[in-house]
Amino acid sequence: MRTLLIEENAQDYLEIRRLLDEQTNQLNIDWAPNYEAALKKIRQKPYDLYLMGYEVKQAQQQKFLDWLSKQAVPIILLINDDDNKTVTPILTEKQHIEVLPKKQLTWFLLSQSVRHLSSLITLQKKGTIFQSSFDQAFELMLLIEPNGAVQEINHKALTLMGIKRDAVIGDLLWEIHFVAHTQESKTRIQAAAATAALGNFARCEVEIQKHDGQMSTMNFVLTPITHAQNKVDQILVEGHDLHEYRHLEEQLTHTALHDQLTGLPNRHLFLEQMEKAIVRARQHKNYRIALLFLDLGRIKIVDSSLGHDMGDWLFMAITERLQDCLTEKSILGRSGCEFMILLENMQSLADATYLATTLNKVLTEPFSLGEYQIVMLTSIGIAYYTNQEEATDLLRDANIAMVQAKAMCKSCYVVFNRQMHTRALSRLQTETNIHQAIERNDFVLFYQPKIDLYSKELIGVEALIRLRHSQNRFILPNEFLPVLEDTGVILTLGEWILRTACSQLKSWLRAGLSINRIAVNLSAHQLRSKRLISAIKKAIEYSGLMPENLELELTKSVFLEGTDSMVNFLEEFKEMGIRITLDDFGVGYASLDYLRRYPIDSIKIDNSFIQGVISSPEDAAITVATIDMAQALGLTVVAEGVETVEQRDFLRDHGCNVAQGYLYAAPMEEAMFLEWGKQYCQLVKC
Repeated sequence: MRTLLIEENAQDYLEIRRLLDEQTNQLNIDWAPNYEAALKKIRQKPYDLYLMGYEVKQAQQQKFLDWLSKQAVPIILLINDDDNKTVTPILTEKQHIEVLPKKQLTWFLLSQSVRHLSSLITLQKKGTIFQSSFDQAFELMLLIEPNGAVQEINHKALTLMGIKRDAVIGDLLWEIHFVAHTQESKTRIQAAAATAALGNFARCEVEIQKHDGQMSTMNFVLTPITHAQNKVDQILVEGHDLHEYRHLEEQLTHTALHDQLTGLPNRHLFLEQMEKAIVRARQHKNYRIALLFLDLGRIKIVDSSLGHDMGDWLFMAITERLQDCLTEKSILGRSGCEFMILLENMQSLADATYLATTLNKVLTEPFSLGEYQIVMLTSIGIAYYTNQEEATDLLRDANIAMVQAKAMCKSCYVVFNRQMHTRALSRLQTETNIHQAIERNDFVLFYQPKIDLYSKELIGVEALIRLRHSQNRFILPNEFLPVLEDTGVILTLGEWILRTACSQLKSWLRAGLSINRIAVNLSAHQLRSKRLISAIKKAIEYSGLMPENLELELTKSVFLEGTDSMVNFLEEFKEMGIRITLDDFGVGYASLDYLRRYPIDSIKIDNSFIQGVISSPEDAAITVATIDMAQALGLTVVAEGVETVEQRDFLRDHGCNVAQGYLYAAPMEEAMFLEWGKQYCQLVKC
């Protein structure tokens, strides 16, 4: 126990020190011969006990003791026998201080005094904490006697009552006007107090009148405080203003059910309102309901360019315009970047499409954001209630229609039909099949040969992805490639295709097949990936091929992006020695600018033209013109989908270089291709 002995008389200090050292080893005693030295030591380190030689007549000593008594540390005054009668009255109001005669000092008496004073200090701290918590409590609190008389009251209670403390201390709780507004209130609080006085927990709700005259309901909780022999000495009364709680609950409910920015119903509340509307529709004939689902595609552009504050302002402006277009029978809700509109009791189903047209027109009028003019392009899906759907079904159907509108064009609407739902389910099933196929290694590569039309040699092969179905059939790419791109799986699968195709060509070369290169298809999604170059280099290095052995076939969608990064990608391929082919040339939006701007080695004429070169003069003319143009630009021409000898001869006679199609072979797996390749090479003497 760290102890400071403050004693001016050196002889007394030595005697006290000798006495205590002989009786105990629990004290670590420092000596201060005067108050200045004591003050210095106290400021240097904390002590657990102060022993102080006390002289009644010293005024300086009394001032020091006043200061020292403010420390929460036991203080023992060591006095001479003659001072005992004089010291005791002076110290009656001092806390955690005791007096012991110097000549009667023993470790036993000293340790008893220290334990007693330590307990008092602990109780005082607890009392201070309780008093502070009591006074600063957010709720109304009172301490009453078992008979109901008020002993103490906190600041919150005084504020609610609008009175001062002295006005209620000693009054019976149920006689205070605050809770005695009605006889029923008085009876309830008095009965609860009687229950608590018997040692039982009690609760009651009473009507109270605040100082401003406002009425409210207060929930009182009465907790008995017992001491010795379980006797109830006090009762703690806590009052909870239910009006405030209910107001807060209403605020929380509103926050949980409404969009924080616009104040519109959120998805959860909107669904509740839809369910109520559906109940009304089922009860009344010809009660028509429609749901409009709006997607604002350009909000994210504003957020990323001008910041979220401007995006929020735009949302508010859009909300205002939408509300101006709606009637009292309409409900507007918001979920993220999308708005929902519920139309009830429509005169005609055409009301929904008319509203959609109006909304698109209104929202295409520019919004002014500082120096910028923003035009919103809104895709709207419409779903009608047909007496079968639940609220979630109707919301789902409107969302499906909105996605369809978004895919068709900008700023238009689409009305839901059952075929859309079927397609959506089919797409979801395809996505599930894809993930399962990856786990089961059900993706396989098929290979179709490319033949030189003049030498008849097998000069190349195209790798084509297939998905093995559970019923032992293969699914073609047009059914699953869009899902692969939307989910991002195309990146991982594309890298597997590159590795597998390159390794397969190397295997065939070792087996004696003389094939110049293997072609792999790349999508725009893959070309946007920063890891594509690395994946191609690894595939070539892993397989042991030369870059000249790889050909990349790109669809027109790749070139539609027309970015500088895309040009840089293709030029890097060319520098490596990889050939680049423009696939499906002639269909869709096929710009001749592709041939000038991009480093292309060859073009592949789409099979839709090849099928008609014999029977359709238009297809024949387009095909011949394409071949002539490509030859003038120094490009190799590949024809896909060649199925007859007449088609082959026509293409060869007009200068086409390479052909592939069922005339030579259908796409096949690697083992079958190896066997076919050997037979073909023997036949034409490759």
